[in-house]
This record gives sequence, structure tokens and C-alpha cells, in this order.
Amino acid sequence: KQWYQRRVTGSLFLGLTFNYGTLMGYVAYTGTLGVTPLALYGAGICWTMIYDTVYAHQDKEDDKMVGVRSTALKFGDRTLEMCGKFTTAMGVGLCVAGLAAGMGPTYFLASFFGCSMILKGLSLVNLDNPKSCWEFFVMNKNIGLLILIGIIVGKFA
Repeated sequence: KQWYQRRVTGSLFLGLTFNYGTLMGYVAYTGTLGVTPLALYGAGICWTMIYDTVYAHQDKEDDKMVGVRSTALKFGDRTLEMCGKFTTAMGVGLCVAGLAAGMGPTYFLASFFGCSMILKGLSLVNLDNPKSCWEFFVMNKNIGLLILIGIIVGKFA
């Protein structure tokens, strides 16, 4: 089954599964499902599409040999363009989630800077250099931390 998921759906399936906890956690805490968790879930899927696609560029030669249809191969020369579009969609999702949840300005600033960091990283990454792809991938932990702090503090400030 995992082979099918990587071969056929790749980064999208990863995004759907990695971010599912957003929906479950929100429902467990509030007892409802609404705009806020759905928008946050969508933003998380977009973010996963970005970092996993860049990460997949490290293995694109191996993927070609074994027949894995990664987003790195699917997007090819359009990877940065597609990741830019996913970053825009991520930003919209974060904004919609923040508005629906009544978040304060700190949340919106953290979301803006998180998306800006992704765009800056995309402008610097060399998709033909595995070390550069790895550095972009690792940078995303800082983006996650920034957005998490924005969520926590943004509810109060």
C-alpha cells in the first residue's frame, strides 16, 4: 500500500495524512468542525506539497530509475513556480483560518513571515543540488515553529 501511495499520489497523500491531526485535534478540543480547521488543514497540505517536492529533488534520478512518480519529476522545470503557487495558497489558508478563529495581529505576522521565508528559500534553493534541497527542507522546522508561536501568542495578542 505504501508503494502505491508514493508511486501514484506522492506528496499529496503525505500532506493529507500528515495534516489530518489538525482536524482531529480541533474536533477533539471544540467538538465541532468548521472553517478554521479546514483552512488550516488546507494550508498544511500546501506546505507539505512545498517541502516534500523540494525534498524529492534529492532523489529524482533514483525515482526515474525505479519508476516513482514524485512531484519533483511531475513538476520538473516548473517546480519553483508550482511551489510558489502552493505558498500563496498556504498563506490564504492561514489567513482564512486566522480570521475564522479571531486571531490577533501576532498570528498574521507570523503567518506572513513564515510564507515569506518559504518564498525566500525557494528563490535560493538549487534543485539540482541535494545539499541545497536538504537545507531548504530543514529550514521548514523554523517555519513551523514560527507559525506555532504565532498560533499560541496570536490568540492573546
